[in-house]
Order: sequence, then C-alpha cells, then structure tokens
Amino acid sequence: MTALPWTFGLFFGVAVLTVGAAIGLATAGDVIASRTRMGRLWVGTLLLAGATSLPELVTAVTAVRIDAPDLAVGDVLGANMLNMSNLALLILILGGRNFFERILPQQVLVAGFAIFMTVIATVLLLWEPQAKWLGMSPVFGIIIGAYLVGAWLLKKSTGQSSDSDQAPPMRSLRWGWIVFGVSALVIFGSAPFLASSAEDIAEQTGVSESFFGVLAVAFVTTLPELTTSAAALRLGARDLAVANIFGTNAFNILVLGIADPFFTQGSFFASVDDSQRIAGGFAVLLMALMLTPIALKRQRLGPFPFVGAGTAVIVALYLLGLFLVFQAGN
Repeated sequence: MTALPWTFGLFFGVAVLTVGAAIGLATAGDVIASRTRMGRLWVGTLLLAGATSLPELVTAVTAVRIDAPDLAVGDVLGANMLNMSNLALLILILGGRNFFERILPQQVLVAGFAIFMTVIATVLLLWEPQAKWLGMSPVFGIIIGAYLVGAWLLKKSTGQSSDSDQAPPMRSLRWGWIVFGVSALVIFGSAPFLASSAEDIAEQTGVSESFFGVLAVAFVTTLPELTTSAAALRLGARDLAVANIFGTNAFNILVLGIADPFFTQGSFFASVDDSQRIAGGFAVLLMALMLTPIALKRQRLGPFPFVGAGTAVIVALYLLGLFLVFQAGN
C-alpha cells in the first residue's frame, strides 16, 4: 500500500488523462457519425454515449478483477445519479428559454430506455443471483439481451431523426477514426490505475468502496459526458446533449453486464452491500423526474418553472442519495 498523498496524486493524474481521452473519443465519434450519415439522436444515444462511457467500462472491469465489486457498481450507479444532476444544471445554465419544447419527441424513448435498464440492474441487486454457468451468471444474459433489444428499437424509432441546429463537422472521417483509436488506447491504459488507486484511497481513509465509487470515481468518469453535453448545448445541439446523457446511463448498465464474467467468486451482483440498492433507486427516481418535462414538452410543472425549482429538487435529491449511500455503506 502506497502513501496516501501519492495515491491521491495518481488518482487525479489518471483522472485528467481519462477525461482528456474521453473528450477526444466523443469528438471523434461525432465526426464519424456525421460523415457516415447516421441519425444524430441515435448517435448521441448509442455511439457517443458508448464512447464517453469507456471510462466506466474499463474502471468497472478492473474493479471486479481486483475484487472490489462495490467500487464497480458504485461507479456506474453513482454516475447515473450524477448525470441527472449535471443535466439539470446544464439545462438551467445553457438550455435557454423553452428548452423542452424544442427537443425531439423521441427523447422520451431514450429516457425510458435508460430508466428501464437501471430498473433491471436495481432488481438484479435485490435478487442477488448466485449461480454461474460457464463463467457467466444470469445477470450477463439479462442485461446484454435487454440492451440489444432496446438499442434495436431505438434505432428503428430514431435513426432518421436529426439535430438541424448542429453544423456538420470540419474534420474528415479519417481524422475521426485516428483520434477515436488513440483516445481508446489511452483510456484502456489509464483506467485500470483509476480503479486501483480508488481502492487504495478507500482502504487508507476508511471510507467504504461503495460510497467512494458513487462519489469520487463516478465524478471523474462522468466528466466526459458533462463536457460533451455542455459543448453540444453551447452549439445549440439540444438533442445531442440530452441523448448523450440518457444514452450513457443506459450504456452504463450494459457495463455491469460486461463486467460480471470477470468476477470469479460468483456474480458480483450478489457481493455488494445494501447501499448500492439505494443508489439504484435514486438513479431511477432522478431519471423519472427529468423525463417528466420531456414527456410534457413544457418548462412548467404546475406553478413553478422546471429549470428553477425542478433543478433544485433534482440536485437536492442527488445529495440526499449520496448521504444515504454513505450511511448505509459505513
């Protein structure tokens, strides 16, 4: 075990690399999508979300391999909670007037997909499946299958949708593939150190792995989504920003399914503490609250503007969720 200052330095240094590489992935992914004529809403939900979720993927797989399942699940569910708080704040600061009236109606499907995937993960955490066949638990098949079916349905519903507010990129398709590949290599090389240093910090400070995953690791791994969506909103690409956040939340649950076979002591869904179920419940609640104004296509919920009172409610519930996870984890 290394000294705490060095461990913190390693954590933050790797975090900077991870965020920089993930931003490169997101930028390159958008170029690839535009040059190959894919629908922008579908791109935000799947391609862009998958690119910005690579830190969660590598961190979760590394965490289960070093026998830190609470860190893996805490990172993913904490990221899903934080993404909703971030989206509410972005809409408040950069969304402008009549934000929800201007986004595509298919965003309801994207948000519903993210909620559906997170509900599945939370139910599996309550079920605590123990069995494994050929190194895989039921978790793997359930989550992978649900994601593939949901992605196929979304492609059929949103593949022809476009965000007319965003201008075509200036970069070439070749530039996009090169940057995408280099950025992916940086993430795959650096993210394992993020998980191992996070585990060391949790051990040396006495903070539970679940809480540290929900708070610190989730904060680092959601910075690419935050940065990408903020940039999209500044360009007026509202649908790309919203689809990226909700699509990331759906992809994050897929990450848990991919990571499960790497845990050799059974299903890691049966090896986490009760605080993760709290995190899953709050993630679903926060997404449902954000879905409401999207479905209603208006900024006002009753007498209060969503971008004011609604943002305050979502941020307050996120902080309450953090507190309850901390209490349960310790």
